This record gives sequence, structure tokens and C-alpha cells, in this order.
Amino acid sequence: MSTYKPYIYRVSTGIDELDEALEGGIPKGSWVAITGEPGTGKSIMSMHYAYRGLKDGDPVIYITTEAEFKDVVKQAQQFGMNFEEYEIHYLGGEPPKRRPNIVVIDIFSLLKKARQLTTELAEGERRRRFAALDIETLIAAITEAYQVLGVVTEGRRTPLRHVRLIIDSLSAFWADKPAMARKYSYQLKIATHRDNVTAYLVSQYAMTTKSVAEFEEVMLKLNNDVLHIKFKELGDVLGLNEGAPLEAAILNGESKIRIQSVDVSKMEVSWRPIRTLIKHRNDYGYVMVIETSRGEVLSLTRDHGVYITKDYTRAILCKPTDQVRRGDKILRIMNGKLSYDIVRNIYEVKYNGYVYDISVPKTENFVVSNGLIVHNSTFGFGLEHIADGVIHLWMDNVEETKEVRRYLIIKKMRMTNHYTGAFILSIEPGRGIVLKKI
Repeated sequence: MSTYKPYIYRVSTGIDELDEALEGGIPKGSWVAITGEPGTGKSIMSMHYAYRGLKDGDPVIYITTEAEFKDVVKQAQQFGMNFEEYEIHYLGGEPPKRRPNIVVIDIFSLLKKARQLTTELAEGERRRRFAALDIETLIAAITEAYQVLGVVTEGRRTPLRHVRLIIDSLSAFWADKPAMARKYSYQLKIATHRDNVTAYLVSQYAMTTKSVAEFEEVMLKLNNDVLHIKFKELGDVLGLNEGAPLEAAILNGESKIRIQSVDVSKMEVSWRPIRTLIKHRNDYGYVMVIETSRGEVLSLTRDHGVYITKDYTRAILCKPTDQVRRGDKILRIMNGKLSYDIVRNIYEVKYNGYVYDISVPKTENFVVSNGLIVHNSTFGFGLEHIADGVIHLWMDNVEETKEVRRYLIIKKMRMTNHYTGAFILSIEPGRGIVLKKI
């Protein structure tokens, strides 16, 4: 039997313990999703990765949508990483006098690129206006950064040298339209993925499809009959097994089971066919409970999404449940029309029962019986489909532990027999992220 193993060039993460867990680092050319809630250390991981690249002689493209790069530089200095030792160029500024080591793309760079792309449109296409957080704007900015770094030649799309790409965070490009996350993720990879580019793609929230507690009630339409039924009862009637998606009669054509859903781009309510119903065990052990001023209650897993609005006609934003706050206006349906309710209280309770998720094509949201609207995909949904690796960070519930306890686990990494246990993650002055196996 042959024991031949092909050589795989690996890219250091800049964190020794993580490199060891990855058999020496990330396989070159991989796109790695870095997922987790705010405060878990995702941005510091990005700093480690970028700085190690500069030390190794790799050109770096650093995209930051949620902080100014000067703040990234200041924070990195606290961890012993001095980006100012290298030539930094901000895309959209004056042409660099020398070849830069790192090209920074921030929200101002993206805004300038969006204006440029809009100006360059043909006269008949001027109705189309690029926005700073359009995925097309991002792709154009990355393509220009390759040119500024001097790693591509005319007519060639693959960089001649290895490039490290950091996008912190990719979630910003679909925060107001999370149903588009999968499409945008594929669009980005098709346009910019190259064998000589190894990328960190930061996503603000964990990837999961866990959703609504089993005692919540949903309103369905079967043929012309409207039914009010609890998720547990629906799962029992349909013979749903844990973790196995029920394709809800989709296999033989369009589903006969429909549910109310909202097209937030048009602000229209309609009955839409269910694509999939999934039953999960609730590994969290908790659910978040939202109470509204009208006395309605909704119980969801903490990273699942609901719609928050200013006045239900504009500024619709999908938030994970644990980011909802008292006083937020939560989108709902009343008498078949869109309205909103005020969040009176939100808290976490122990819950070890099953949770359920309904997938609805296109709109990717559904309405529970009390009229509140649940987005059926959490932040990060779609990114996992294009990622070659997933490194997930999380923390314990600080209200229970009375202290911050952070963790990291490698959920997947292609071509790598990686360590499958979790690490305790600490952030130390002068060192940055330090990992210890549990």
C-alpha cells in the first residue's frame, strides 16, 4: 500500500499553537471563515495573520469595514505587532511612491471606488449606482489592490506572488440583506479567488440553522386551510427526525405547505412555499426570550435573526437575537400588514428541548403565529459553503460566569488532519492571542 502524501505548502496563522493544530498552517490558496460573536478575538486573529505575512515577505490586502486602520495599528502595537515598520498604502489615496507591503481598503476607499464605478457606467446605465458596501465594489477594490501591489501583470488574473487577503468583516456586505449572503459569498470567490491568495473572511456570528423553540406556534396554509400548530406538533405529525431535513413534499414539485413571509426589499407580505423543515437538539442549553409591549413572546437561539426597524417603512436591519435591546422596534405583521412592536424585555433562560428551523426560498424568513418575523438563517449563512476552513470563536455567558472566557475550535480545514478539540483563548499584552488546549 502506498503511503505517499503530496506536499502541501502551508501558510502560518501567526499563532504558534494554531499552526501546530493545523499541521503547520493553512493550506495555501484556502479561504478561511473566522466566525464568532463580537469580542471573541476575530480581529486580533486577523492582525496576527497579516503581520506574520509581512514578516514572511507576503504582500497583504487588509479590508476593514468596522474600524479605521489607524486603530488596528494602535491595537496591534499593544500585542507586539508594529505595522508601521512596513510600507502602507490606502487604496483611493495618492499613488504610492514606492511599492507598498500592505494595501488597506477601508470604508472610505470603498466609497471612492463606488463613485468611480458609477461614473464609469455607460450613459444608459447611470440609473445603477454602486454603493460602498456592494459586493461588486469590494471585488473591484481587491482587483485594484492586486495591481497596486504589483503582483499581477496585464492579461493575468492570478498573482505572481502569494498574497494574504483579510476581510474584516464580510458580514457588513449583507447586514441589511442576509438572505443574499450565499449569493454574495459565491460571487466574491468566483471573482477573486486565486491559487496564490490565502484569505481570512471574518463573519460576525456563528454559522448555524438552529432557530425557534418547539413550543412556539406557527401559522401554515395547507391547500386552502389555515392551521395554527406548535413546532413540536408539526414535527411529530410529519415524522421529523433529529437533524434530518424534511423536504416538505418538495421532492415531487412545489411544496403544498405554505407560510407567511416578507419581502423586505418590497415590504410585501405573501404566502410562500416551505423548502425545508429541520429539527435540532439545542446544544446551547439556553434560548433568548423576547417580550414585546403588546405581550407577545418569542423564544429563539441567541444567534438567530429578527428584523429591527425604525418605522417599518425604512431602515430594516436583521439582528441576531442576542444583539436585540430593550426599546428596539421589532418588525411584525398585524392583520396581514407590516407594523412593528417595541421590545419590552429580553433575557436568556435554560432550555434543553428541540429547536426548529423553516427554510423559505428567496425571502428566507417566516412569521410565527404572534406575528413576529424570524429570519431563518443566522449571520454567516452562505459563507460556510465557500470556505475551505472554518475557525470558530465563542465565549461563555458573562452574566453567569461573571468573567470573560473565550474559546476557539477548528471546525474544518481542507487537506488537514487538524486538532479537533477546543482551546481556551486568552488575549495578553505584548503577545496577542494565546491558545491552550482544554
